[in-house]
Amino acid sequence: MICMIKATNVKKVYGGGKDFAETLAINNLTIELKQGEFTAIMGPSGSGKSSLLNILSGFDQPTSGEVVIQGQNIHTMTGDELALFRRSHIGYIFQEFNLLDSLTIQENVMLPMILNKETTAHMNKKALGLMELLGISIIKNKYPYQVSGGQQQRTAVCRALINDTSVIFADEPTGNLDSKASKIVLECLRKTNETYGTTILLVTHDPFAASYSEKVLFLKDGSIRTQLYKKGTQEQFTKEILDHLAFLEEDDYDI
Repeated sequence: MICMIKATNVKKVYGGGKDFAETLAINNLTIELKQGEFTAIMGPSGSGKSSLLNILSGFDQPTSGEVVIQGQNIHTMTGDELALFRRSHIGYIFQEFNLLDSLTIQENVMLPMILNKETTAHMNKKALGLMELLGISIIKNKYPYQVSGGQQQRTAVCRALINDTSVIFADEPTGNLDSKASKIVLECLRKTNETYGTTILLVTHDPFAASYSEKVLFLKDGSIRTQLYKKGTQEQFTKEILDHLAFLEEDDYDI
């Protein structure tokens, strides 16, 4: 299987200098994600989850180490090169939906293609196909403030996919949703992974959300403490994750 993301000996230190103590957020971490993998990252607050996601997605620079996506070291790129690479190859889904209230749902979905100056016909066809797949085509002409949180997050999923992105980074995408909407969004992520072979890296505190992945990495103090692979049903995997968290809590792992 092709390697999609490879981070090698990544270290991230914040602070330092005479007035600020250093904080080690990522501790010489090495990780490899294959094309089409759906991976979840779990860990307590301060474990390095968000720092790792920001570095892997190119939003932050590591203190040392390298991140290679599709064979390209993203941290040796210029600012313009990185912006273009992210827009073409990487999709983002955040806890906050980050939609523009002045644009319709369909226009929000098409925004990355608009920035790429694609033709209107191509944008409409691509957007409608994705919206149909994720069940939101019926609200295409509404505005974000007129639809539910779950529908807004599905819009964000469509927007993340619109440029045929190879990787989706999802940071607590169900954090602001109720259980029903969360399940719908997670089903959409799984459908995206299965339909397009998109590599997904999901950061979450929720064992149920993590159970949609094929592999869960548990972080503590900026390092991968352990990992679990799905072997049975989703229900069995959820129980394994819960049992694993309980075991780790006994070793001062406080989720």
